[in-house]
This record gives sequence, C-alpha cells and structure tokens, in this order.
Amino acid sequence: MPWRVLTAAAIVGAAAYAASQFPLRQRLRLQAQLTALFTQAPVLLVGDSITYQAGPGQLCGAEVFNAAVPGDRVADLVADAPDYARQLAATRVVIAVGVNDAWPNHRDLDGWIADYRRLVAHYAGRELVLVEINPPDMTMPLFVQRLDFGFIAGANAAIREIAAETGARLVPAPVRVKTRDGLHPTPAGADLWRARLTMATCG
Repeated sequence: MPWRVLTAAAIVGAAAYAASQFPLRQRLRLQAQLTALFTQAPVLLVGDSITYQAGPGQLCGAEVFNAAVPGDRVADLVADAPDYARQLAATRVVIAVGVNDAWPNHRDLDGWIADYRRLVAHYAGRELVLVEINPPDMTMPLFVQRLDFGFIAGANAAIREIAAETGARLVPAPVRVKTRDGLHPTPAGADLWRARLTMATCG
C-alpha cells in the first residue's frame, strides 16, 4: 500500500534527521542499525574504524553490509550482535576488531577473550571470518606507544585459537602496515587489508 511506503519513508527520514543531531559515533551506530532493518546483504562486516574505512562493498562477489563503527570495542560488538543475528539474512560474518581495547587502563585479556567468544557464538551457524588485529605503526606518533602490545599479541593468539576451534576462516595480521597516523592504513594499506580479507575468504 502507498501509505505504508510513505509511513516507512517518514520514519526513516525522521530517524535520519534525529541521527544528524548526534555525535559522529552515535550517528554511525544508528545509521548501521537502520540499514540492518532493510538490507538483504549476504555478508555482515563488524569492527571498528579500520573496518569502517577499509571494508569492501563486495566480498567473493556478494554484497557486504558494513556495520563497523569507529571506536567500537569488543563489548560494543557483543551488545549489537543479538539484533544483527536476529534481523539479518547474512550467511557470512566477518569480525574485524581493532586496538580500541588495548589502550591504557584496558580490561584484562581473559575478559576480552570471553567477550570475543560470546561474539562468535552469537553468529553460530554462519560462515565466520575472523580478522586478526593490525599491528600499530611504530614509525608514527608517540601516542601509538601507549598501546599494550602484549595485549594485542594475546588477543591475536586467542583469535587464532577460536578460529581453529570453530572452523572459521582466519585473516592473519601483517608484519607491518603503512598508516597515515600510526593506526589507520593509507589508501594503499586499505587495499592490502581488503586483499588479505579476499584471499583468506574467497580462496
């Protein structure tokens, strides 16, 4: 019915206007949540700012719904997972977390691993692709050195272990990444990120 289409359009328009008044991170989260109501993309991609910026529009010839939100930690992805798992038709889920959990005063690694396992469990029954955390670029600003590199190494070891346990495809971290600020890849680095994802997933 036309009135239903108009009503849906009005709701989406009102939500979009409301979202425009929010801080960027909240706005991007709401945008992803709204998109999740309508998308039929067979691939779901979740993660943080690197995933948001570098995520492909297609993977193995299939459309990708990029639900990544800059600044997200694993706990944020766990909070979103029940709705995405229930709403989406995606048969493949790519989990690509970043370094946001490795800043000073971070949670303990065991708690992080437990949350990561919960995240993976929410998408049980789908083809999973687990992406290791990119290494920070130590040639860049000193703020990068505040990260807990031992935490990142432990998290990547856990990702490898969980991939082996669940049969998920694994995208190993590169030895080094060219970045524009110490964390976020340059356009060439983003191309390499997508190439590694494609090779591990579609090969």
